[in-house]
Amino acid sequence: MSQGTHGTADPKQVRMAAVQAALDQTPMTTARLWNPWPQVVDDSLDIKALQAPARRGEVPDIIADGMTFATLKPVHRAPLGQAAGLDGPVTEATFDQARAELKRRYMAAGRAKYRTLTDGNCTLLACCVIGMLADRPELLGPGVTVELVNIVDTTGGHGHAYVVIGRAPGDVGKVGGYGPGCFFVDPWYARQQAAPPGTRAVKDATSIYGDGTSPFWDLDFIAFIDDDTTPVVRLTFTSDELAKLGT
Repeated sequence: MSQGTHGTADPKQVRMAAVQAALDQTPMTTARLWNPWPQVVDDSLDIKALQAPARRGEVPDIIADGMTFATLKPVHRAPLGQAAGLDGPVTEATFDQARAELKRRYMAAGRAKYRTLTDGNCTLLACCVIGMLADRPELLGPGVTVELVNIVDTTGGHGHAYVVIGRAPGDVGKVGGYGPGCFFVDPWYARQQAAPPGTRAVKDATSIYGDGTSPFWDLDFIAFIDDDTTPVVRLTFTSDELAKLGT
């Protein structure tokens, strides 16, 4: 167990180690990727060996945090209503119900897939991470925030999805302000790396731990998510909520 400067267990280090150990027991660590990025893949790896044919419909639709009925495009109301199991399109009266049900179905899809996944993209892998956290609430303990974050703009013109755990309240666009309790989980990125810390899906948001460097600190990953990017929070859970949804 990781120890702090005064010999006490550091809660974040304990959580990071537990989540990484749990991931290592799943096929997420060996899954092939539908969309490896040449600018992310380590030069020593064969990008073709990482690739797998893409599939559609693997991750349920959601209504993202911050969206309101007024900002939901009319063209999306019928398909989202169907996806949420409503009798018709999403209406102002059923908007909150649809959002909650789609959120539950998103978690359930990840929970059903994370043990058997053989390939996927960042979106599916992030969904599976959240499903695993719902299935194994002991990994985080109570009262921990879990967020699905999307990068909607990068230098290469691609979007990306990953999981952020324990972020402090504030601007999601300022990674340096995520706080000492925050870390990331990104199996998609880790699959494209050749050596630790890159190959660890768990990434610390702060470099310092005790009198040295956190074993989960990966400066290249921080640069990847922070340089010329626009991150947005798509879904927010608490570990307590995930535990209830997972039962």
